[in-house]
Amino acid sequence: MSDEEPQDDELRELIEEALKLNISQKKNFKTRATLLNSVAGFLEEHLDSFIILAYDMDGKPVTLKSSQTIQQDEALSSLLIKYFASEVGRM
Repeated sequence: MSDEEPQDDELRELIEEALKLNISQKKNFKTRATLLNSVAGFLEEHLDSFIILAYDMDGKPVTLKSSQTIQQDEALSSLLIKYFASEVGRM
């Protein structure tokens, strides 16, 4: 998405901080599920709904999705479609 707004930068920084915090505290989490729940809990305090597609430190794929309503779920799906369409356009 080429037209990033200051809000996008702020959200990106929040997410990066959450991930850095959890990476540095990885030893404290007994299971992968505990780590993922911690990241999701932090993000849910700051974001209305979200989808995270990532890889953990072991190279395993991680997918986190949080939406409370059908409308939020559909909005996330629409955002993913827009994102992938913009990325395909760059190739």
